Amino acid sequence: MLARCDDIDVTWFQAGRGDLLILVHGLADDHRAWRRALPDLMLRHRVLMYDLRGHGETTLGKAEGTLAQLGSDLVALMDALVVERAAVAGFSLGGTIAMRAAIDHPERIDALVLVATSSRVGRAAADWYRQRVEMVERDDPQLRATLDGDTADVYRESPAELEEGLLIRRQSTADPHGYGNACAAMAALNASPLDTELHRITAPTLIVASDLDRHCPPKAAEIIAAGITGSRLEVMTGAGHPIPVEKPCELAASINAFLG
Repeated sequence: MLARCDDIDVTWFQAGRGDLLILVHGLADDHRAWRRALPDLMLRHRVLMYDLRGHGETTLGKAEGTLAQLGSDLVALMDALVVERAAVAGFSLGGTIAMRAAIDHPERIDALVLVATSSRVGRAAADWYRQRVEMVERDDPQLRATLDGDTADVYRESPAELEEGLLIRRQSTADPHGYGNACAAMAALNASPLDTELHRITAPTLIVASDLDRHCPPKAAEIIAAGITGSRLEVMTGAGHPIPVEKPCELAASINAFLG
């Protein structure tokens, strides 16, 4: 389904019954990043998933390359669907978007679940994001191979999932400008991390990390937990970065228990 949200048409999907839970996917993915965890989540919640600005089947619009805009997109979707408040779970990039939305619009977030995400990026990571922004802007012929290599790196701990991961990411970034826009937003976390604003998050918060995640390691989760008063941190074992794919049942069980 489509919803007009300011300058973009947002593609969104809904399944299940119960209290509303909005799922936000990660960089270069689309709503299907949550495909493994969805069955258990939809048994207890009305789950709403959507494709981020310029990802999947959502249009790019007047992209600003900022987390503030991506967070506002989430709230604009809630407005379009006449949703006053909701629980929000974000994976990776989706977690930073969820944090930004919870900081800027605390009255709209009932509860927050942050999965394999970070409130800051180091200099090397910022350079990594900027390099990909530049590749998108100059239409670099090596961009597709680079994106495929990045996907293989993400699924290093779960090679059996790589084929589906590549399918989703190739489709979601068929027009790579949304990917470049999100990379620009993430690169900005080096100079302007969310750390100093985390205390403004008032929603009950669950933070989920995994021990083998090299992209957003448990240390990143600990930083977030230290900044959000009363938050709860869980570290799963035996998983890499894509926790919703590698530990879907465990993640869904944690989310369901947390949301009660």
